[in-house]
Amino acid sequence: MTAGTVRLCFTRIMGGGGSEPDRIADEREAALAAREAALAEREAALSVREKALAERMGAAHDILIAAEERDAVSDARDVGGDTREQILDRAHFLATDHTYGDELPMRRGAALDREHAKGDRSASRDDRIALTEGPDEPEADEAVQDQP
Repeated sequence: MTAGTVRLCFTRIMGGGGSEPDRIADEREAALAAREAALAEREAALSVREKALAERMGAAHDILIAAEERDAVSDARDVGGDTREQILDRAHFLATDHTYGDELPMRRGAALDREHAKGDRSASRDDRIALTEGPDEPEADEAVQDQP
């Protein structure tokens, strides 16, 4: 407690009036104490919000790292599938005794790799979009129904 707050409490307890300047000083001291208390509350709320923000930033960072890893795997799959398909096309083109259709299982595998890579890219893209969207807000009808 500050000296002004003690003086204000003593004046109120004793029932004494005091002069006008003392009353004004006491009111100022009380207002100052109230502002200091409000400031302490705001600082406590700020530290809670900062902690929550740090947790959300950490989660977002983890999501972005996972998305980058999925993209890297997708790129490797694409390169591998394209390379296998190019080798098969070249071998088929250069082979004279080669029958069409022998390499279809390998081509199917390459196509599946590309399909999986596309799915991984879509998932990482959706994760990045989810990071930029705000939390779901209730629709106007839902907000009215929830009220008593």
